[in-house]
Amino acid sequence: MRIIIRILRSALLLSLAAVSISLPATGHAVALRVGIYDQPPDIYITPEGRPGGILGEMLGKIAEREGWTLTLEACDWAACMHQLESGEIDLLPDVFYTAERARTIDFHHIPALHSWSQIYAAKGNALHTIQDLHGKRLAVLAGSAQYDYLSGLLPTLGIGAQLQTVNQLTQGFQLVQAGQADGVVADYFFGELTYPKYQLVPTPIIFQPTKAFFAAPKGRNTAVLARIDQYLSAWQANPESVYFQILSQWRNPRPQSPVPWYSEWFVVALALMLVFALILAVHLKRRERSQRRRLIISERRLNTILDTVDAMIYIKDRERRYLYANRKVCEFFGLSVSDLVMRRDRELLDDASTADTIEQSDQQVLHLEQRVALQERLTSATTGKQHTFLSIKVPLRNAEGSVEAVCAILTDTTDRVQAEEQVHRLAFYDTLTDLPNRRMLISRLEQALESASSGQVFGALLILDLDNFKKINDTRGHVVGDRILQEVARRLVARTRERDTVSRVSGDEFMVLLTLLGTGIEESARNAMSVAEKLRLALLDDPLVVDGKPSVLSASIGLTLLQARSTSIDDVMREADMAMHRAKERGGNCVVFYEQDIQSEVEQRLWLEHDLTLALNTPQLCMHLQPQYAQGGRVTGAELLTRWNHPTRGAVSPALFIPLAEETGLINHLSDWTLEVACQVLLDLQALDETYPISLNISPKRLMDPNFVQYVRDILERTGAPGNRLIFEITEGVLIRDAHATMQRLDEITRLGIRFSVDDFGTGYSNLASLKRVPLYELKIDKSLVQDIPNDPDSMAIAQLILAMAEQLGLQVVAEGVETQPQADFLFQHDCDALQGYLMARPMPIDAWLDCVRKRRAPS
Repeated sequence: MRIIIRILRSALLLSLAAVSISLPATGHAVALRVGIYDQPPDIYITPEGRPGGILGEMLGKIAEREGWTLTLEACDWAACMHQLESGEIDLLPDVFYTAERARTIDFHHIPALHSWSQIYAAKGNALHTIQDLHGKRLAVLAGSAQYDYLSGLLPTLGIGAQLQTVNQLTQGFQLVQAGQADGVVADYFFGELTYPKYQLVPTPIIFQPTKAFFAAPKGRNTAVLARIDQYLSAWQANPESVYFQILSQWRNPRPQSPVPWYSEWFVVALALMLVFALILAVHLKRRERSQRRRLIISERRLNTILDTVDAMIYIKDRERRYLYANRKVCEFFGLSVSDLVMRRDRELLDDASTADTIEQSDQQVLHLEQRVALQERLTSATTGKQHTFLSIKVPLRNAEGSVEAVCAILTDTTDRVQAEEQVHRLAFYDTLTDLPNRRMLISRLEQALESASSGQVFGALLILDLDNFKKINDTRGHVVGDRILQEVARRLVARTRERDTVSRVSGDEFMVLLTLLGTGIEESARNAMSVAEKLRLALLDDPLVVDGKPSVLSASIGLTLLQARSTSIDDVMREADMAMHRAKERGGNCVVFYEQDIQSEVEQRLWLEHDLTLALNTPQLCMHLQPQYAQGGRVTGAELLTRWNHPTRGAVSPALFIPLAEETGLINHLSDWTLEVACQVLLDLQALDETYPISLNISPKRLMDPNFVQYVRDILERTGAPGNRLIFEITEGVLIRDAHATMQRLDEITRLGIRFSVDDFGTGYSNLASLKRVPLYELKIDKSLVQDIPNDPDSMAIAQLILAMAEQLGLQVVAEGVETQPQADFLFQHDCDALQGYLMARPMPIDAWLDCVRKRRAPS
């Protein structure tokens, strides 16, 4: 018996030795820069400078066999990954595969190490299930697969855990030991080796089975990765190989049990079983031919079944090439099986992005070896129509258990998706006008309120109710009423932006949500009021014609701002509704702002703009003239000033309507009209032998108008007015804009004899160096500097500086706003050329000034 046992033992040992045949070395010398981050027992650098740990020793054995030269680069995890992606290192051990990483780096195929993730915590912790992580602080390695996994999983489960990233996992264990974190996430091998050092314990929370690989920069060192795969494949097939020896060294040693007394009988039984297996093999060989025939029949039956299934089914190899496709797939692509097999999606699909998405999901199945379910949109090559599929992909394994292909089943869900979209449209859109309904508006209003709560951006809600719409319904019928509502919806949408929401909330009531109106409350209020007026006029200006009959419609509009103080949707809608009812109380056809103080300002601006447009070319606007005097009382010039006498509001300050005219473009009309009046005044004064110049303000916009020079030339020729007695007053801001274009424009106008004066000098931001290059005639000291003379030393010093500078540059100086004799005395004492202000004369109508000139020249 013992002799038989020895023989069997020898046979078994010989068979095991045969399995562990080693791979031949390639003989190619390769120098590799290897990134090593310190994470024993997986990987670290030994004191002798060699790669240590499970993966380090594996790499060392392969490098020794292949003759590779390894240069080790120590780095933390994030730095190692960055260097790998940038190509600064050639190889990085212990990298977990994810689809995201596979886009930027390359992996080999056979996992080098299987592990999982586990949470470690202090003794006496209360972490038993993943729900216990809510409100806890978890230390996680920055940029790790565990961080990506938890940051995506926990929010979807409603678990509010705080992830604290660390550059080294030992830092995470230290944080837990110090009470600065409630738990640390680590892979099993590292955690089991490390937790006793920090008096921690493993928790029952285990997740994310992982596979560690060697990784290389994208598109580089593919031969190295392939060689690693070959070694791993051979080693993992042999239990006595170096691979299992290394794993055994790093696992906790287990006590050896003594060989039981019955082991020899067990070996005999095993030998008998082997003999029986040989006999069975002979029997099976006889049945091989019949089995082969049955397999052929089964394959044909399976193909018949797969071709009749109402789904697309295909199989692809690891290179994502088609190995099998059923009838539905062939019909979809318009190809036969022979034309489809061994081709990739990139060769079959026109849309490269769709092909990329499909390949990424295939790659995910092959590397993670997990089932994947997703929605895919593909366009049929035969019909040209886009279909929506529910795609389920599973890995297919070979006899050794390795994944060698991916199988996909695509079910056409186009009709169901379209039905769901239709249900969604019925739930959130008005069927008559195709506008969002009240439910959709409230959803978007909630989002707008969240944005406005920061106080950095403002929105507005408008409620628009059609005036007397019931009368139209009663007199012309509901069919006409519905068509009018559709036209109202079209006009409202046409006069709002794409990001705004126009909604029909009831029969003749609409709501409009305006977003991103501005960063200031006043600016936002003006913009909201402007939009509301456009919507009101959109209904009023053009009658709504249905069946050849016009219907005049107006609307009452209530408006409220969405701002930081807006507390709820109900409050905002109530404010807008109250404002709308106020508009109804005022007779309809108007806009009412819920905020009364802002409404007053906005209304003032709107009536100013509206009434100023009406006032052009009417007696409401007139010109006054204010003379300028030299020392001794001699008139040296005069300035034309625009005045607006509103029929109901009285005199309107130029400080209100001039900036508005600048903003709206009406200033061009005012400038041209002022120039016409100035030419006529020059001719009237010339008839009275008065030869002093007339000054008038020219806006920057009009000055730089391409047609302005020709307009000035034409009016001088038409009126015969002397250009050398016209002075155009410009602001300091004109001089610091496009210097070259401004200089060219001033030169063109100067050639017509017209001179230039800088108005309000001393209050802007002039580049003093430019004064000597610009063809200027005069500076006008602003009244804000004159009003504090002689009581304010600073104002006096600035005035003296301007006067001295003007003398050096050969420029005339006129001081504005002179109202007291001490001011006049100081200015004349320091050689100011002329004064303008209430002390000498107030602005007066032009005819009044001409009468004064006539009386002064009349013989006494």
